[in-house]
Amino acid sequence: MSDTNLSTKQHRIYDITISGLAIIAAILVLIDFSEGLNEWQSHLDRDILLIFLADYLIRLWTARDKWKFIRTNICDLIAILPFHTVFRLFKAASLARTAPLANIIRLMKLPRLFAFLYRPLKKAHRFLNTNGFKYVVFITTVFIIVGGILIHFAEGMSYGDGIWWAFVTATTVGYGDISPATFYGRIIAMVLMLVGIGLIGTVTSTLTSYFLNAGTKTVKSKTLEHIKEELDHFDDLSEQDVEDLCSILKALKKQNL
Repeated sequence: MSDTNLSTKQHRIYDITISGLAIIAAILVLIDFSEGLNEWQSHLDRDILLIFLADYLIRLWTARDKWKFIRTNICDLIAILPFHTVFRLFKAASLARTAPLANIIRLMKLPRLFAFLYRPLKKAHRFLNTNGFKYVVFITTVFIIVGGILIHFAEGMSYGDGIWWAFVTATTVGYGDISPATFYGRIIAMVLMLVGIGLIGTVTSTLTSYFLNAGTKTVKSKTLEHIKEELDHFDDLSEQDVEDLCSILKALKKQNL
């Protein structure tokens, strides 16, 4: 959907709706990865996929430079690719139930998970950019997913239990309902504990910096932030929009002088 066709209020509603659907879709990917989707979850997953497909095609149709749009929206494209359907076309899914290919098919779902999470995280860029918090979130998420997969092989846990255990360990909650007993499992736990300590410390400092900066924002900083947000959608700006932004920048420059 082209941003130039939406008012500020409509744009906010659109962002919240799409980001909410992306989070739901990411949760469905995790459920599918661990234990598979039941009937209503499969229908919901399909409906969300159709919504994202329609949204992508509309934005592609209204984009001025379509090839550039495709290059800059790779994550959106990955999110709408039906990997599981492709495997069914080759009748690999039925064979995978009893073969090692099952693990490969499950791992192929992970790119969709990151693709779905990309959009809501992108919309929260101001908070995530504070103290480089986005890098901490990304690294921690990778460690949790990799740790959950590795613990499956080290301890024989299911993928669902492995991801749950890795998340609980990395967040330093430590319920103790699942604990590693092997040497390699404990090594994985130690790494996740160290990652979790860094995550908690970064969350605390980021929240403090974010709210302190939010409370001391000037008109100038708010204006510059608005201009940056507009420039994020540079391809969708009209010539008049660009001239208006230039006029605002010139006015700010004169004010400083």
